[in-house]
Amino acid sequence: MTSTISVENITKSYGETRVIGPTSLDVAEGEFVSLLGPSGSGKSTILNMIAGLAFPSTGTVSAFGTEITGPGPERGLVFQDHALLPWKTARDNIDFGLLSAHPELSAEERATRTDNVLGKVGLSHAADRRPARLSGGMQQRVGLARAFAIDSKILLLDEPFGALDALTRRELQNLLLEIWETNRRTVVMVTHDVEEAILLSDRILVMSPGPDATIIEDLKVDIRRPRHGAAESDTGEMRRHLLGLLEHS
Repeated sequence: MTSTISVENITKSYGETRVIGPTSLDVAEGEFVSLLGPSGSGKSTILNMIAGLAFPSTGTVSAFGTEITGPGPERGLVFQDHALLPWKTARDNIDFGLLSAHPELSAEERATRTDNVLGKVGLSHAADRRPARLSGGMQQRVGLARAFAIDSKILLLDEPFGALDALTRRELQNLLLEIWETNRRTVVMVTHDVEEAILLSDRILVMSPGPDATIIEDLKVDIRRPRHGAAESDTGEMRRHLLGLLEHS
């Protein structure tokens, strides 16, 4: 498969503290890769480098063979905090994202795309509500819908379900997988949840604790999808292995 994202021998320092040691990784086209590790291991920093919101102290980060020098519409980002504009409705938040990323689209084209993604995430009935009138799960659905509407070739997820209750988290994980299976865009997700990493990923990259954090294991997830309700015999050994790495690294 073609490499979509390439992180080549990067480091990141703040003053005299090197928070990320020499680290390299490649993500293939259509792959779902999770960065798993404890707090302070540099997961979100690496994701922000791919998004073009942060830059390495040494080394390079590239997408589609071009070094990343800032944000771009080919890379959509979903935060744990949905980052919605509070004065805009759900529909208008999505439309604003579309207008920013794709100014060439007409108002009619944006409206059609917005209505389509609102339907996909089950929010057609709440399209005209502002964020204050949406639950946490609904707000995160809008954040996902905005990223889906932009139709970026790369989707970057920074612990998007970390603040949600267990039931809503499961619903949105299923929704993400359903839409990902439809178009197989390239996904990089930051998580500290072993179960979530196993459920969603093709590969899991395990980070060591910081400072001087780096990838200590690149694990391929060879478990048939869908994985909800998978037998302990299928997931147990991988779960124990990952927990062992996190506990003893």
